[in-house]
Amino acid sequence: MTATSAFELSACQRRGFGALTTLRLRGQPDRRLTLQEASILARALAALAGGRSREPHIYMSPIASDQDFEARARADGIVIVAEGHAGVTLDWTETRALAEALRTLAESA
Repeated sequence: MTATSAFELSACQRRGFGALTTLRLRGQPDRRLTLQEASILARALAALAGGRSREPHIYMSPIASDQDFEARARADGIVIVAEGHAGVTLDWTETRALAEALRTLAESA
């Protein structure tokens, strides 16, 4: 498990999906990602935080989750949104930490 003041990531197993990563953000529903989805999201977040992507929006509908992942870039970081819930803002340092934690979990299984 990886936890910071901004997010928590943990590994779990689901019969139909195998190894999953659960992303928890304060005040938002959990998001469950397959290891491949975690890896893809890690690369997208790292590219955005590293200035290698000009894409202002990341969207993913994880197959094992009832909650989509949607983030919007701002000058100071990203805002992760969920319909009906307050947005969670991560600065660029926290965004890079999330990307690294997702990458690590995806590669460790």
